[in-house]
Amino acid sequence: MLNVSLSPLSGSSVVALAGALYWLGWCIYCIWFHPLAKYPGPRFAAISEIWFIWSWTTGRYPHILEEAHRKYGDIVRIAPNELSFATIQAHRDIYSTPSKTKKPFLKCGRFYNNGDVSNIFYELDPVEHGKMRKILASGFSGSAMKTHEHIIHQYVDIVTNHHAIGELTFGESFNAVATGQTHFWITILADSAHAAILPSFVRKAPVLVLVVPFMLSLSALRNLKKHYTYTLETVRRRLNRASSSSAERDLFTPVIEQGDGITETQLVSLAQAMVIAGADTVTTAMTTALYFLSTRPDCLAKLQAEVRALTYEQLNGVELPHLRYLNAIIEESMRCFPPIAFGLPRVSPGEFVDGQFIPQGVRVSAAHWVLNRNPSIWDEPYEFWPERWLSGDELSSQPVTFPFSSGPRSCLGIAQANLEMRITLAKLIHVFDIRAARDPVNMMWKKAPLMVHFQPRDQDDLGRTKEYLA
Repeated sequence: MLNVSLSPLSGSSVVALAGALYWLGWCIYCIWFHPLAKYPGPRFAAISEIWFIWSWTTGRYPHILEEAHRKYGDIVRIAPNELSFATIQAHRDIYSTPSKTKKPFLKCGRFYNNGDVSNIFYELDPVEHGKMRKILASGFSGSAMKTHEHIIHQYVDIVTNHHAIGELTFGESFNAVATGQTHFWITILADSAHAAILPSFVRKAPVLVLVVPFMLSLSALRNLKKHYTYTLETVRRRLNRASSSSAERDLFTPVIEQGDGITETQLVSLAQAMVIAGADTVTTAMTTALYFLSTRPDCLAKLQAEVRALTYEQLNGVELPHLRYLNAIIEESMRCFPPIAFGLPRVSPGEFVDGQFIPQGVRVSAAHWVLNRNPSIWDEPYEFWPERWLSGDELSSQPVTFPFSSGPRSCLGIAQANLEMRITLAKLIHVFDIRAARDPVNMMWKKAPLMVHFQPRDQDDLGRTKEYLA
């Protein structure tokens, strides 16, 4: 009997060789034999999740993805088992409501994961999500919008959507107007935006679990704990007010009234997510609108003429939906800089997407940033051109931009967001003359200050603004 023994060195060599052969075999399979091998894309993306992760960590993912689509076409392979689409039909196929003949594309668990704590944003089960959505829906109804509108008016003379969303969600203010400072709760959210994506990186590439802890500073960890503690205290105060007959209804009221089966931890998670969804997206749209208006005097003049034809008191939820140019400005702002620029990943059930059969288990998405800049969809896609949304006396039949997504997982707060944006922009333009103070900067991970000169146009408006903020 032949006795063969391996030295530690030769054993290590065998392991290394086996690993190298496995990697080589994996690369060969992904590039030539994988079901997605026929789709073009960066070669490194075909064999590893690292291309996707690198693109995100640069803070330029939407731009990098746009460049990839410009080079490779409307379907790009962005990971070994993931495709990005750049057509409106693809967006409809992926995100629209399923039917008897069309199975649903479920949320991707690698991306949407909140541990054991479930809420409407992270819930993967469509049945459970439907139950949660039904509970929250009454808080965003037409009658609820009328109830909430005075809160928006209270803070809207300065762009303080974060301040308003605090009272809309919790029934108490962040006091940003009174102090002139952004509340630390919002600051921490902005500062930790880059860290929020790290868990999904680990799920995509488990080896990164060895690296991620070194990407988080001790201060970041302390801030996250501080953020959670403050949210917990705020939720508890809101729960204590729930028994008061004089408590005003807010977005949390339907959740509290439902009560059964919702834990305190779930309420905290929901509160964090609602403030992000309700404040950050609206702020992005308003920042975009103010930037373009401050650099495009022709557009600004048209909006001023339309808005200032009304009295200040007429700038409300009843009149503003009828201002065509105001709504065109908002639509075009969300097209140019969509609040959610990246694609929201879904898992194919084995269905067609824009005429292509996508095997079961493949991750798919359609990024708003890419869709909104596709020259085969839009005329002059890189131009801020509100008139594209106007045609005679009607809104133009332009392609949709899906700023709030579509289908059963679309944003519940569409009406709330539109109300905030219309009132905010209309009142600012009614009261102030504006102009840009500096060039734009990259705001992928964190919004830098948008430096704009605000000049009150007359003393009556200045006095009214001061009175409103008092």
